[in-house]
Amino acid sequence: MKIKKFFEMFDEKFDYDRIITILKKTYGWGLGIVSFIDEFESNTEYFLDPKSEDEYIEQFHIFLSDKQVNKLRGNINSTTDLRLGKWKLGIQVDKPTSIYNRLY
Repeated sequence: MKIKKFFEMFDEKFDYDRIITILKKTYGWGLGIVSFIDEFESNTEYFLDPKSEDEYIEQFHIFLSDKQVNKLRGNINSTTDLRLGKWKLGIQVDKPTSIYNRLY
């Protein structure tokens, strides 16, 4: 993971300082989101070539929200509890029995 240096931030297309400030004030994210910038920009599912900083903020917030709950798009999560043969498809109906069978 490469951490951007201060002088490299001005060569980029977006103002990362403004983006981080808005994400902190509006959505409540902390300063630790800086370490996820490179991962976000390399992910083709979330980084959809934003034209403005506002689009970048929206896409980055969606990425961070999905990463927080560990449900990123495109990744198969192995923590699911669904296994073959364990599914119930509806209400279970018992066979009707007559009153005479219950007496014995």
